[in-house]
Amino acid sequence: MHTSALVEAALTGQGSDQEQQPETQEPNQATPPEAPETTALVPTEPEVIEGEVVVIEPPETFDAHTFPKQKPYWLLIPVTIVLCLMFLAASFLLPQLGPTATITIIPVERTITVTTAIRVHGRLLPALTLSQSTTAPATGIRHQSATKAHGTITLYNGQFRRLTIAAGTIFTGASGVRIITDQAARIPAGNPPVYGQISVPAHALNAGASGNIRAYDINQACCLPSVLAKNIQAFTGGAEARDYVVVTNADIASVQASIQTTLVASGQAALAAQLRPGEEFITTACHNQANANRKPGDEATQVTVTVSETCRGLAYAAHEVDAQAAQMVTTEAAKLVGTGYALTGDLQVSILHAAISDPILGIATLAVQLSAIYVYRLSPGEKQRLISRIAGKPSQQAIAILLQFPGIAGAQITLQEGNRALPVDPRSITVLVVHRSVSM
Repeated sequence: MHTSALVEAALTGQGSDQEQQPETQEPNQATPPEAPETTALVPTEPEVIEGEVVVIEPPETFDAHTFPKQKPYWLLIPVTIVLCLMFLAASFLLPQLGPTATITIIPVERTITVTTAIRVHGRLLPALTLSQSTTAPATGIRHQSATKAHGTITLYNGQFRRLTIAAGTIFTGASGVRIITDQAARIPAGNPPVYGQISVPAHALNAGASGNIRAYDINQACCLPSVLAKNIQAFTGGAEARDYVVVTNADIASVQASIQTTLVASGQAALAAQLRPGEEFITTACHNQANANRKPGDEATQVTVTVSETCRGLAYAAHEVDAQAAQMVTTEAAKLVGTGYALTGDLQVSILHAAISDPILGIATLAVQLSAIYVYRLSPGEKQRLISRIAGKPSQQAIAILLQFPGIAGAQITLQEGNRALPVDPRSITVLVVHRSVSM
C-alpha cells in the first residue's frame, strides 16, 4: 500500500483551503500523481503507519474575532478627580472672596534673669606678658611771646663814702644792647686798695635774643665819679616770639589706649591657643604698665610710649556650663511663668567671675548671670477657640475678648475697608503673632 493512499484515506471528508504537505517517498518508487487539495483540521498528533511517521504541521489560523465595544467607564476617574479639585478650590476660595480680617496678637513675654554659681571642670592657664612700643607725633601747640634777657650788673665804688645808684639806670654795652637795672644799688664805700661793690639784677631793655649779651659786654664808668659798672656774667633768656609743639596728656593716653587694644586682642588669641577641645576661657586678671619717653608739656615733635600687659586666664568645660545653665533657667521659668511659656531665642550666659575652687580635682566655680526670654505659646486649639469666640463680633468687642486671655498682652484687628465687624466664617480670619519683650 502506498503512503499517499493512506494519507488520503485518513484525511477524506475534511475541507480546507490550504495545500497538503508533500509526502515522504520511499526510494525506488515512482512519483505518485499530484494529490488533490484538501483542508486539514488542526491535527493533534501525526499518525504512525507501519513504522513510517508523517508529521503534518498545524496550520496557522487567523480567525478574525470581533471584540464587543466597551463603555468608556475609564473617563469617570479623571472626571471625578477634576470635580473633587473644583470642590476643594471652591471651598477654599469662597471664604477668601468674602470679608476677611487679620488679627495681630502680641503674646506675653517674660525675661528670666538668674544669677548663680556653677561648678564645672576647669584649669588655670599660664600667665602671658606682652609688650609693645609705639611712636606717635605730639599734637600740643604753644605760643611763646618774645622774652627779655636777664642778668646782673656789678657796680664798683672808688670813693670813701657809700653811694646810691637809682633803679632803672640804663647801661649800654659794647654790642649796643641797652640794659636797665631792676633795683637801686647802694654801693659800700671803698677802702683802698679795695673798691666797695654790689651786684644788682638787670634786664635787657628790649625783648628778643639780641639781649643775650656776653660777659663784660658792659664794662664802663658810669653814673657818679669813681663808679664802674660791669656784667661779669652773660645775660640769658632772651627769645623771639614763636609757636612750638609740646607733648600732651592726650597724646600719651591715645597711644597707650591703641597699644592696649592690640595687646588685648593678641593676649586673647594667645590664651585661646592654649585651650583643649571643648574648652572656653575667661580672662581672670590683667595688669598693664605704661612708660613714655616724654612728659606732658615737654617741647617735642613726637612721643614714644611702651606698654606691657600681663594677663591670666581660666579654661572651663563649655558644655557643662551650657547644660547646667539651661537646666537652671528651665527650673526657674517653671516657677515664675509656668508651663504655658517656651524659650524663644538663645540663652544668654555671662560669666561674672571665675576661680579654681579645687585645684586637685580641677574644679572651677563660675559666678554667672543667665538671661532668657520666654513667650506664651498659643496652641492651635486655643487659636481656634479664640477665633470662634470673636467671629462676627465688632472689632472693639473682639479686642476686649482677646485681651481677657491671660497669654495675650496686646491685639490689633485689621478689617477690609468699610467693615466694622469680623467675618462670621472663622476661615476668613487670619492670626499673626508678633513678639515683644516684657521684663520681669
